[in-house]
Amino acid sequence: MTMLALDDGALLTAWDRAATLARPWREVALLAAASGEPLERLARLPIGERDRLLLDFRVAMFGECFECETTCPECTVRLELSLNASDLLVPPSAGDWADLQLPEGNCSVRLRAPDSVDLAACMELPEGAVRVLLERCSQVVDANGEAQDLPALTVADRAIVANRLAELDPQADVALHLSCPDCSHHWLASFDSAGFLLQEVAGYVERVLDEVHLLASAYCWSEMTILSMESSRRKGYLARVLQ
Repeated sequence: MTMLALDDGALLTAWDRAATLARPWREVALLAAASGEPLERLARLPIGERDRLLLDFRVAMFGECFECETTCPECTVRLELSLNASDLLVPPSAGDWADLQLPEGNCSVRLRAPDSVDLAACMELPEGAVRVLLERCSQVVDANGEAQDLPALTVADRAIVANRLAELDPQADVALHLSCPDCSHHWLASFDSAGFLLQEVAGYVERVLDEVHLLASAYCWSEMTILSMESSRRKGYLARVLQ
């Protein structure tokens, strides 16, 4: 699946639609605009595969370099990070994790990687998100091949299932190994690829709207005329307006 960079007009239209949606539908809608694929199909991709495509879209739109910041949890100093897209790619899981034999009892669990539809269901019930995810993405089967209720599992077995789901799709939970230059503290920080892209797109759209507003006010040009200009020419006119 190829991710194409959207021109400013297409991005504004895509964002108008996406911004009205809750997550995870917002990022799926952007992906649909960039790929031309049906939203329903994209929503059923494993989260890791979806996030790889979002990274491809981000690179096509804004380049390989990610400029971001975080705070050291030990000394609270603000850290600026410069990441490459390759830093955010996680190798796929080795082995076949679709079937899990539990260490106790005669049960096994059939698993599938969570998708955006599953995430949406979890967000509707945040206090029970883990339970919802386990119920949607795993099926307990006894020694006779009969389906069993997930609550029949022990707490320890449910933890094993939850950990295996995370192993099934490692790209869905990107962790960065960080260290603080001030206090030498080391820690793991999760990186939300989809959330980062949404923030970048929202900021970029605001800047484009500001440019359109200034040029339309100065020259009485239409939005379509302004957005159809090459970026360098548009910025040339902006420089003159702001002199």
